[in-house]
Amino acid sequence: MRRKQDKVEIDPTEQAIRQAGSIGALERLAGIGGAQEERVSFWTPFCKLPGAEGLDAGVLELKRRIRAQAHHEPKRRGTEETRHA
Repeated sequence: MRRKQDKVEIDPTEQAIRQAGSIGALERLAGIGGAQEERVSFWTPFCKLPGAEGLDAGVLELKRRIRAQAHHEPKRRGTEETRHA
């Protein structure tokens, strides 16, 4: 007899990260602008790492930034104003 498997809800942030089909998509989600200067500024520190380590480290940083932004956004409109009132 097969067990019924519960559907697991994926966090919208994690779903967006998984669905990003390119480095550029991750950059946009992380708030890195499309201007060449902004992209170069982000990636320059990672270029010093050997081989694919730089790319891997950069991607991890993009994902960290995406998660951090999602964590700090208010869940509902008006929550920030009510907390400080």
